[in-house]
Amino acid sequence: MNKYRIEAPVRSFSGESVGVQFTKGTGFVDDSTKENRAAIEYFRRQGYGVALSDGKTDEERAQELVTGIAPQRRPILLDEPFDPSKHDAPEVREHLDSLVNGDTPDTVEFDRVITAERDGKARKTILARGEQKRENEQ
Repeated sequence: MNKYRIEAPVRSFSGESVGVQFTKGTGFVDDSTKENRAAIEYFRRQGYGVALSDGKTDEERAQELVTGIAPQRRPILLDEPFDPSKHDAPEVREHLDSLVNGDTPDTVEFDRVITAERDGKARKTILARGEQKRENEQ
């Protein structure tokens, strides 16, 4: 499960939108439910800022600066390999787009996800990414 920080276009907005509570233009939502994933996609389509988050508010970050305690950065480790069948098509495409073509580990991951998609749901928009990559390599 990932937690996302949503930045509203109107920074002063406080209230609820698509089931997500905003305070001073910032809201948080995780991708644990279908409704939350739909909300994340809605925010992306509508031009909201959407980014992975550690869940800290601006106030918590300011407090860290005041106290001198720097936030610890930990690498994001996946407990299991990315499974395209557990994600909607935009999330799979986003994962594929995040992989740098030409770097061996990323190429291996890209090919693994395309193969898993072909063997599973076989969604045309995702398989087309694999075809584009193959054409670019030739």
